[in-house]
Amino acid sequence: MILQILFCLLIILYWFSEGVTEGWTWSTKKRKETNKLIHPNNHKNGIFDYHMWRILENVGIWGAVIVAFFIEASFAKFFWLGVGSWFIGTFCYEAALNHVNKGTIYKPIDYKWHILGYDIPWWGGKKIYILPATGLAVLIYGILI
Repeated sequence: MILQILFCLLIILYWFSEGVTEGWTWSTKKRKETNKLIHPNNHKNGIFDYHMWRILENVGIWGAVIVAFFIEASFAKFFWLGVGSWFIGTFCYEAALNHVNKGTIYKPIDYKWHILGYDIPWWGGKKIYILPATGLAVLIYGILI
């Protein structure tokens, strides 16, 4: 059970850290100086600098891979734990990215992903809470099966 929890937490750590560094990439100079998660090596704001967040990304992904080898669970349980963690992690990614980049955890209501030349609508605003709620429901299902 401890390994299953650690597996989920490591996936979420990866996504959150990835969101912080991605938000930094797109940030303005002012946001880089004022956000509360990542700092430009000046120790005036932010928890860690960019490279420490990159290390946490690696700890999250490699930790999840290594822990996965030691989890004694059915394929179904492993699958649902991974999917639930992924949904929660995606929320953490979006919230961290938007916080670092724009100062809010929400994307604009009319936000569109631009992927391979296509504009793909993304539900913005407070609907983002669908992700962790769904992820938690999937995790609970994965624990109960």
